[in-house]
Amino acid sequence: MFRGLLVLLLIMALETIHGILRGLFLVPRFGDKLSSQLGWPVAAMLVFAVTYLLIGWTRVTGTAALLRLGAAWAVLTFLFECGISLLRGLDGPRIWAEINPLDRGLMLYSLAVIFVSPLVADRLRT
Repeated sequence: MFRGLLVLLLIMALETIHGILRGLFLVPRFGDKLSSQLGWPVAAMLVFAVTYLLIGWTRVTGTAALLRLGAAWAVLTFLFECGISLLRGLDGPRIWAEINPLDRGLMLYSLAVIFVSPLVADRLRT
């Protein structure tokens, strides 16, 4: 499981760089909401690509263990995203809007991708 957490740290680092680049290049042209929607598929592919490449290295095997890893990733990612949002000065309603798909928030979809990535990547590799 420790190696799985290291993979998550790599994913978070890449996602942070992706977010910075999105903020520099897409937000000025398209605004925050549209650039988030444009950047989301790229972020999802980054998560899955890293997971696919490194799932064997984690040595996590079996459906239950892979789902536990995905759940740990989802919870830690949620806490990380909420923490970053607070550091950026966002208030509770704004953070909720990022979570709530009815407000076009994408976080739940991202957490779903992170949750299933270990299992799906393992199944595709075997």
